[in-house]
Order: sequence, then structure tokens, then C-alpha cells
Amino acid sequence: MTAESISIASRIAASQLQPAQSLEGHPPQQGRTTTFGEVFVESLQKVNNLQQEADEAIEGLATGERADIAQTMIAVQKASLSFEIMKQVRNQLVQAYEEVLRMPV
Repeated sequence: MTAESISIASRIAASQLQPAQSLEGHPPQQGRTTTFGEVFVESLQKVNNLQQEADEAIEGLATGERADIAQTMIAVQKASLSFEIMKQVRNQLVQAYEEVLRMPV
């Protein structure tokens, strides 16, 4: 696991749901906690950035602009690992949601 992937997973696990009003795009306030939605969106953006960096590294290697195959492979593995972690987080969220739906009211 990369440090960034671990950071993404730990921030998602440590975050708490806040009232819906905090998700309306208001600027961050002093002492305000980060909402789960904000952490999740930020994590998705980081995963997307790693995917784009890996694509650029592959393209650079294919066109000859980049000669270091090791760095290209590292970028690809970072992107792959972060995507797999994000899939697992998504699966856990879906599983938790389904479990809540099965609870008797």
C-alpha cells in the first residue's frame, strides 16, 4: 500500500457524517469538522489524479519522451492500488447501506 492510499483510506474511516447543511458548498469555517462527503470527493479526486498521472507516464513511455520504465510502473501500480482501495471503500459503504435497509423500523 502506498502512503497516499493509506491516507485516503484512513481519512475516510476517520470522518463523520455531518448535517446536510454542511454539504451545500459553504466555505470551511474555523473549527468545523470535515464531512464524510467532502473527504470522499477529495479521495475520488486523488484517485483520479493518480490515474491521469499513470496514463501520462504510459503515453510518455510509448512516445519515447520518458525512458524510465520503473517510474512508469510505479505510477501505474499507485493508480491501480488506490483504485482498488477506493473500490473496497465503496463496497463497504454499499454493504453498510444495505444492512441499514434491512433493519426493522
